[in-house]
This record gives sequence, C-alpha cells and structure tokens, in this order.
Amino acid sequence: MAHSLNFTVSSTSHSPDLTQYPYTKPTSQRFLPITKPPSKPLLLVSAASDNGPGLTTDHIINNGTKPITITTDSASIEVDAVTEAELKENGFRSTRRTKLVCTIGPATSGFEELEALAVGGMNVARINMCHGTREWHKSVIEKVRRLNEEKGYAVAIMMDTEGSEIHMGDLGGASSAKAEDGEVWTFSVRAYESLRPERAITVNYDGFAEDVKVGDELLVDGGMVRFNVIEKIGPDVKCLCTDPGLLLPRANLTFWRDGSLVRERNAMLPTISSKDWLDIDFGIAEGVDFIAVSFVKSAEVINHLKSYIKARSRDGDIAVVAKIESVDSLRNLEEIILVSDGAMVARGDLGAQIPLEQVPLAQQRIVETCRRLNKPVIVASQLLESMIEYPTPTRAEVADVSEAVRQRADALMLSGESAMGQFPDKALAVLRSVSLRFEKWWRDEKRREVMELPDIASSLSDCISEEIYNSAAKMANNLEVDAIFVYTKNGDMASLLSRCRPDCPIFAFTTDASLRRRLNLQWGLIPFRLGFSDDMESNLNKTFSLLKARGMVKSGDLVIAVSDMMQSIQVMNVP
Repeated sequence: MAHSLNFTVSSTSHSPDLTQYPYTKPTSQRFLPITKPPSKPLLLVSAASDNGPGLTTDHIINNGTKPITITTDSASIEVDAVTEAELKENGFRSTRRTKLVCTIGPATSGFEELEALAVGGMNVARINMCHGTREWHKSVIEKVRRLNEEKGYAVAIMMDTEGSEIHMGDLGGASSAKAEDGEVWTFSVRAYESLRPERAITVNYDGFAEDVKVGDELLVDGGMVRFNVIEKIGPDVKCLCTDPGLLLPRANLTFWRDGSLVRERNAMLPTISSKDWLDIDFGIAEGVDFIAVSFVKSAEVINHLKSYIKARSRDGDIAVVAKIESVDSLRNLEEIILVSDGAMVARGDLGAQIPLEQVPLAQQRIVETCRRLNKPVIVASQLLESMIEYPTPTRAEVADVSEAVRQRADALMLSGESAMGQFPDKALAVLRSVSLRFEKWWRDEKRREVMELPDIASSLSDCISEEIYNSAAKMANNLEVDAIFVYTKNGDMASLLSRCRPDCPIFAFTTDASLRRRLNLQWGLIPFRLGFSDDMESNLNKTFSLLKARGMVKSGDLVIAVSDMMQSIQVMNVP
C-alpha cells in the first residue's frame, strides 16, 4: 500500500509571497508565527492512500494551470556507474556516505589510472596548481570529462590555488630530494642562471634572508623536514638538517623563533597572488566545479573571489572552498565558512602554524562549524602518508581516518598518496573500506546524532523548509526507510538533508549536470540527473519506473520523497 503525507505550501499564482511577511524566529514554540493573515491558506496538510484519493499533489499544485516542464530528456536518468553497481549488488544500505577526493599527479594522470580511481570510488578529482603547467592540468581536466561522458561517472573537478605563502622552488626539475640528518643545505632567494648547486633550494619570498635569524627553526611541508638556521650570507641562508625527510617541489616553508611562529611578514602577503589570479582565470575558462583557496585570512577574500567568478563565469556556478590552514583562518573561522561554499581542513600546513597537539581539536572545531552552518567539509593532508611508499597503512593512520568518519566529515582527501604515491589505488581502497565499515557500525549500533544543529533559516519560507527536512530525516531513521528522494533545482534542499546525516542514502535528482557534480562532494548524497516537472506524482512515477528498469529499486521499497519546488513530505512504498 502506498501512503503519502503532504505538508505543502501552495505554489499557485494566488498564493501570497512568503518573503513579504515579517518573520521572527520562534524561541521555544514549535509553530510558526505569521504577523499578517494571508487571504489563502499557506499550509495544506493531506494524507492519501490506496483507499481514497485524499488531497493529492496534483490537486495542490495544478489548480487549473499546467505544471512547468524542465527541458531535459525525460526518458533517461543519469547516475554514477559505481553507485549503480553497488545498489544492484548490495542494496541501499551498502552505499558509502563519506565522499572521497583524490589529488591527481604523475602517478594518476593517465586515462586508465583516472578510470581506476573512479572505479575505486573517487568522487572529486583535485588538481593542485602548485605543481605542473596549465597545459598539463588542462589535459587532466579533459580526461576526467571524457571519463564522465564515456563511462557514466560524475567526478567533479576541484582546482586548488597555490597561495602566496612562503614556499620552495621546483628543485631544478627534480621530482624530489632527500635531506639527511646533519647535512647543510642552502636556502636562497637568488635565481640560479646555470645548474642549481647541490643541496641548494630557491625560495619564492624576496625578504626571506632578511626575516630569518640564526637559531631559527625552519619547517618544510608542515614539519616533514626540519632545519636549524646556522648562517646568513647575503641572499643565502645556511641550514642544518635536524629531522631528515623528503623535500618536494614548491613545499610550504615556515620558521619558528623561541617556540613561536614567525608570521609578521607572512601576514602581509596577499591571500591570492598574481599567479593565483591567472590560475583562477584558467579554472573559470575550463569550467571546474570547485576552486579551493589557500591560506584564507578573512571572509572578504572569499566574497571578492565569488564576485570575480560571478562576473566572468558563464553560469557563475563554481563553488569556492576555503582552506583552513593558518592562525588567521582559525581566528576568523565562522565568518569565513559562512560566506564560503565549503571548507577544507588542511592539516599539514595548519600543523606548521599551531602546536601539533592542537590540530585534532582544531579539526573537530572546523568540522562541527561546517555542520552547523550547512557547508561541506573535507578532511585533508597526511591521512595515509605512509602509503606513498608502502602498500599497507599504519594502524594509527586507519584510526585517524576512522575519527574523521566518526566526526561526520563530508569528505576525505588523498594528497601525495594519489598524486605521486606508489599505491594510489590501494590508498583509495583503504579510505573506502574504512569509511564503509565505520558507517555500517554506526547504523548497526543505531548511534543517533548527538550534535545539536541550530536553526539557520532567515525567512519564514526557509524555516518551513528547514523544519520539513529535519522532520524527513527523523522520519527516515524512525521508519527505517530505504532511501530519501529529493528533487532539487539549486541543491539547497539536498544539502539540508545531508546536514541531518540520516541513516539511509539520499537520492538527489536534479536537471543540471554541473549541480549534479557539485552535490557529489556532500555526505550521503547520490546525485542523479533527471528531467522532472513541478508535478510530484508524475516525477515519482517516472523515477520509480526508470530505477526499477535498471534494477536499482524494487517493489515494496520504502522511500520518503521531498522537493524544493513544493514544501512537502511523502512516505510511500515503491509500487
């Protein structure tokens, strides 16, 4: 028997504009105050079943007018090939909720290697503008696009800017260099005209030799290699290696004095450098899905970049992700996340700017802030660092990954593990298996959400939507439904559902291909591309028919359906 419960705001031309009425958020009441009584009912409630027509969706939204039809092929549905296979083989509950981001580098830039990552569960391909030429990155973007078109994936593309913080040069073309304990290396601002001397490294910051002092500690790549400054000779700074390790091209540099980070000059550097702006123009021209901004210091930087993208992008639909990796970004965390489209916990560089023992608490704070403000969050840097060289992670790394999943982060990210590591496929498989296992344990133990999610709506209409989607998630858990269906034109309603972290997967149906890819970053969302109308009954009938034909749902499956076109909840069995 199919059941439908509708809580619907009428969308006909006779309905009042909800934004015209003053709204005050209720403090303890569960009802919604309206200061001016409308001439037509705002909220219609109905229950329909096979035993009677009730007040159906068609009765509510048509009212003598025809539904608006979206001009997407209504006879087809697009879904990620890996997700489709998982659903067919193991059912709804087998789907992974935590998303996976892979940094693409020399080890994974070929079409076959990219396809292997997609098969392994990669949701977002990250290109790091610190390395490689724009021509190289363009070829990677083209391969990912081809992969999506030919193989049926929905892999999104994230471009990560270099930032203007102090970093090393390119090591004279070498892929890496090994610094051994007790060796003396030269860090210099000079540009070598001929062959780079042995154990010499160029630095991009002209004031480097002036700012450092003998006795300072120099940290490379967040402390992966450490040096002590022992001598200054003009533009050259002689440094003694105290903690050996691998030096990588364009690695970040920080220096400490008397136990404190030296950051006065760093604070004066712009967040977005002249090179970054050229890279951003490149990303806009190539139509990337996300731009991640390094070393964000304030919300003003994000607002400026979003305005720039809106003015130059054809569709203005590139999402901006703020990388939280500095003292300034932690100090202004909430205001930065509030204006961003997402955030990244860049633990490597963050660990070079704050004491190491503070990094776990900072990560938890960033993840929780993003959840509260309904912004996707990526936990990144050194998740499986040992797998750059070894085929098996350390047990501590597995525990670290599990903790990020336990915190309900939207996504986990591989950096060097997938960009230049010897075992990128195995590293991705570890992230996937650990995420699946911990998520299954969470559901089996019926661990309910302990985090209190505050209201974020600013208008009556948004508040109604928020209450509906909170209720839908709770109903999904209490009724143990198989899936939630959400029909969305802008992604906001799907994002609200993801924020609630329900036990079941969320099928997000949209008509827009780029939105579908962006939704692939958010926890629990399985994005589909589907043409639909404002008629929910027609949408559901078509969706059931298409999914059943592909073996992704079966008769009797229990689903909850919601939409951002009309504020309603429907509970039903697949016919």
